Amino acid sequence: MSRTWITHSERETRQLGERLGAHLRGGEVVTLCGDLGVGKTQFAQGIGRAVGIDTPLVSPTFTLAVEYEGRLPLVHYDLYRVESAAELDEIGFLEMDDARAVAVVEWADRTAAPPGAIRVDFELEADGARSIRISGLELPEPGGSGSRAAAGQSAADASRAGDST
Repeated sequence: MSRTWITHSERETRQLGERLGAHLRGGEVVTLCGDLGVGKTQFAQGIGRAVGIDTPLVSPTFTLAVEYEGRLPLVHYDLYRVESAAELDEIGFLEMDDARAVAVVEWADRTAAPPGAIRVDFELEADGARSIRISGLELPEPGGSGSRAAAGQSAADASRAGDST
């Protein structure tokens, strides 16, 4: 199961991440894959907000992992600079002490994802919009009128509305 969503701003990307985060119950691994500057960290910030993290998540490019406490604990990984599996072993990659912890992994395409991981693929469109495909979790349509643009819209919705993105 996968679905593609279109966002047009950093705020919409964060809101889509928050929508995904609202469905997490603990123990999930969310992998974020895509090029530099496509919105992975913004999306991770939305997940953090949804699980009760009060401070914005900062991409841990040089430390590789940062732990946050909230309604659910969250470990934010950034694998951009990882060159070997040994580095992942050194940081205890995906070896959380708390079974309720959510792992958010930026640059996850640099290693094998564990079975059952939620995969989020990001692509930058020619007009600057983000195409965000979420696999492994059924994310329902946002409720209420007018909420489609505020929280990202599915690619099917965009085409029905005549949007070329």
